[in-house]
Amino acid sequence: MQDFNSALNSPLVSFMETIFIVAFIFSFTLAWYLYKNKSNYLITALPLFVLASHQLEEYVLSPLMLEDKYHFLEWAYRSGVYISPIEVVTINTVPYLLLPLLFLIKPSTKIFAILFLFNSSLMLSNGMFHIGLATAQTDYSPGMITSLLLFIPLYIKSLSLASKNSLPIKAQIALTIYGSIAHFLMIWLVKIL
Repeated sequence: MQDFNSALNSPLVSFMETIFIVAFIFSFTLAWYLYKNKSNYLITALPLFVLASHQLEEYVLSPLMLEDKYHFLEWAYRSGVYISPIEVVTINTVPYLLLPLLFLIKPSTKIFAILFLFNSSLMLSNGMFHIGLATAQTDYSPGMITSLLLFIPLYIKSLSLASKNSLPIKAQIALTIYGSIAHFLMIWLVKIL
């Protein structure tokens, strides 16, 4: 009998999977609406869409297409990391509380470019985690596709936006490092609390 992660059957995990589906549909619709209306706020909607796409891949599409073995929680469990249902809620809810705050800032400002780069660096760090583990394990990591196709381009766009807003290279490097640290610090804090 194969050992499996009991968190897969949790009502909290099922609830979050529904949230990820709804967030993806909402963020896609919002981004499409802003694109069709040539809104400057399209750039603001992209991190939300990218995040929702990533979570959809990790928790819904991967197990649907490749079996439960590739549900993010099961994959993490096989890799030696147990993620409890409450950790799934905590880690994945925080960005949905923070990302909408970007809509309060004009996309053409330097402060927006700073926050956008910090957020994109955080996502890039998550993406490099997936890509690195997939490479080391020579196996698919749920979340790897969106890491390659969405996180990296979003980060490159954030660097372009930072340069356009005259943010010095040293500040861009610092924000990239701070974003990476924030990603792992958030995971560490959830694990110890």
